[in-house]
Amino acid sequence: MKKTRILILLALALALMTAGAAQAVQAYSGYETGYDNLIGAMEIVNCASWASLRSYPDSSSARLAKVPRGAVVINCYYQDERFTYCEYNGVGGYILNSNLSFIYGPIGYEYSADSYMGNMQIVNCVSYASLRDYPSTTGNLLMRVPLGGIVTNVFNHDDKFCYCIYNGVEGYILTKNLAWVSGGGSASYDSSWIGDAWIVNCTWASLREQPDTSSYRLAKIPKNTKVTGCYYVNDRFACCTYNGMVGYILVDNLGW
Repeated sequence: MKKTRILILLALALALMTAGAAQAVQAYSGYETGYDNLIGAMEIVNCASWASLRSYPDSSSARLAKVPRGAVVINCYYQDERFTYCEYNGVGGYILNSNLSFIYGPIGYEYSADSYMGNMQIVNCVSYASLRDYPSTTGNLLMRVPLGGIVTNVFNHDDKFCYCIYNGVEGYILTKNLAWVSGGGSASYDSSWIGDAWIVNCTWASLREQPDTSSYRLAKIPKNTKVTGCYYVNDRFACCTYNGMVGYILVDNLGW
């Protein structure tokens, strides 16, 4: 499963890099030509409150809907270097690529947009929660996710389990061990949500494992580097994503 995921992500990256040569995909044409440009589900980001769903891949075309930040659009097809075809509440149209962030569920199992829950934190356990290969307590243990750890790309699977990813490993965790922190539809209404930010006031900033300057440093992030999916955890730290790693950065080192 992990190898398949990597191949799909590499294919998507190649499509984006060769945008100039990419064949235009008009509304619904992707269904006729196969899934070469299919992205899947994406989340609205990088806007104050909403992004425009346009009738054509042109910022001057008619606005069909205002799609709120944090909302999930489905059946997305890559159009060109500026636009992606998407569907929101049954309406198909085009949204600027800069307002879209790639999300996904497990290969071969398409969750509905309503099931996307964003990023969540491990809670209600002594030291760790079990990431399993199947949504059952009898599933094989893939990894022990530590208390306070952040899992991403979370989808509600059923009343007991959620699908999620931790450190590149995908699997299922008991819902009772998860608490919402960012992303998903709730992001639009959460006062702690920051969104994207830039590293400032330093040569580089530390991405920490926990919101504590003495905790393990996951990475050194150079000044003027963009970090995504940020939200305040307290007066000193914000949780952010950098190169696929989720950790904590001093608020003093973040600018907008």
